[in-house]
Amino acid sequence: MDKKKLAIIITSSVLGSLLLCYLGIVIYFYQVFYPNTFINGGDVSDASPKNVKEALEESMKDYQLTITTIDGQTETLSGKDIGFSYNFDEVDTIKKKEMGWAWPVKFFTRTDYTIEAAYEWDQAKLEQQIQRLRCVNQEMVPPTNASLTIDENGVNLVEASVGNTIKWDELVKAIGDAMNNGKSEINLEEAGCYEMPTITSESPEIQDELKKVDELCQAEITYNFHGTEEKIGRDQIRGWVSRGEDGGLYVDRDKAYGYLNELAGRHDTVNSYRNFWSSRGYEITLNPGSYGWGTDVDTEIGLLMDDINNKRVVSRDPAYYMTPYHNIDPNSDNDIGNTYVEIDLSGQYMWYYLNGGLLVSTPITSGTMNTGHGTPSGVYFINSRSQNTILVGEDYRTPVNFWLQVVGGVGIHDSLWRSVYGGSEYINDGSHGCINTPYDAASTIFWNIEVGVPVIMYY
Repeated sequence: MDKKKLAIIITSSVLGSLLLCYLGIVIYFYQVFYPNTFINGGDVSDASPKNVKEALEESMKDYQLTITTIDGQTETLSGKDIGFSYNFDEVDTIKKKEMGWAWPVKFFTRTDYTIEAAYEWDQAKLEQQIQRLRCVNQEMVPPTNASLTIDENGVNLVEASVGNTIKWDELVKAIGDAMNNGKSEINLEEAGCYEMPTITSESPEIQDELKKVDELCQAEITYNFHGTEEKIGRDQIRGWVSRGEDGGLYVDRDKAYGYLNELAGRHDTVNSYRNFWSSRGYEITLNPGSYGWGTDVDTEIGLLMDDINNKRVVSRDPAYYMTPYHNIDPNSDNDIGNTYVEIDLSGQYMWYYLNGGLLVSTPITSGTMNTGHGTPSGVYFINSRSQNTILVGEDYRTPVNFWLQVVGGVGIHDSLWRSVYGGSEYINDGSHGCINTPYDAASTIFWNIEVGVPVIMYY
């Protein structure tokens, strides 16, 4: 045999062997998946469709659906209780699409497939199991809408709440969809299974009312209460917002009036007790009287409401019906100052200090105690002054040269008919309530005193 024929025979034999080998592998890959083949993320290289389906079915064995409710609790539905079944026939379809002769290429390329099983269950059993869920059987709390409430503290934004009321149709559908997609868990809130509020804090009707409240609260009033600032701003005014019969919002005058009364109670000194260092050299507590700072709330409420309605930003004193004597330091706690009349009713003595200096000191005789005409104690002031006045009572008409009216019919005046002052005269033989004063002392005080000077009387 010549060399040429030998070469042909050898070549034919090699090619035939390769062909037989190739065809054998083709036949093999008609039965199993190509290399680098993945189904649902799992490597199925060299696996038969039967083995792949068995593996997928194993992954679905003992199927359960975990249900998370709105309160974070979990419950489960078991596939066994609802006749849950499935198949993965799509695996066969994928395999049929593969061509065995293309196997060499598959060693170098990856192929991914995603398949879904055909899930089936007994719908009646499913709904029966759903009916047994805690989230279906618990007491249902309906959702509430957001709202603005008005109480004694003003406006309050009440946020919407979801509650826990289940929507049955949506619940059944959501669970069915989850199982049909092979899911192992479902969040009922995210799946839209609860009744939801129709109005939230972001809804236009709530935002419009909040905007109206904001518009009502633009003013800022800073009061100067004789050295102490009190600010009325957005937060305070918001507490006064009320709702009218027509449903509209407005700043309630009565609430503002009540707050002004609170401020007056904190800062007014009229009708308040005071500590005082007496001329006797010790500290005493003075009874209330008509002298001091007195806020005119009835006038101030009109001014305040006008400022609020016009959205003003102002700093000012409040309206007063009574202010201390003009020479005091308005920023000091001491509203008596250094010009005042001091009367010790127990000691029957009077001092008059003018600009810090003692101008007059004198014994006096005050109202008769045993007849019920005792002179009132407290901190008052000179209301009026006049000369050559006739004092008129139920059983007397008495002319005096100098008259300084203090409180009601009680005042300081000279008493020429009296020769003895001080001591215990006032117990049985005093005045009808006035401060009987020696002529010279009464004259000196009269010509050196003004209306408004405080008069301190104590026992």
